[in-house]
Amino acid sequence: MSDTAEIPQKPRKSREANRQEWEQRLVRFDQSGLAVQDFCRAENVAPQSFYPWKRRFAASAEPASDPPEFLPIRLAPSAPVEIVLPNGAMLRLSPGCDLAFVRSLVEALSGGGPC
Repeated sequence: MSDTAEIPQKPRKSREANRQEWEQRLVRFDQSGLAVQDFCRAENVAPQSFYPWKRRFAASAEPASDPPEFLPIRLAPSAPVEIVLPNGAMLRLSPGCDLAFVRSLVEALSGGGPC
């Protein structure tokens, strides 16, 4: 027989049990009014464990955001608009000009390549 004593080990909690424990702990923290350091000391947990769990629950609580909606706008007639192309050519366009003509003009001035 061996003379060494066996040290009893705590049974490991399941992931779900650990998650539920932290979820309840974070609710208690929100209600406690304590600073993180003081709360962790009272709960006997390391602040290094507290912060990742807080981030994890904050991330899972955020609703999935929809992509932003773009609304159509209408610009009031104003002064002419100037467009300077990469090759240095400049177009001065009056409000209400023919956009098809402007497109063909840009293509011609830019050599047919992308602007």
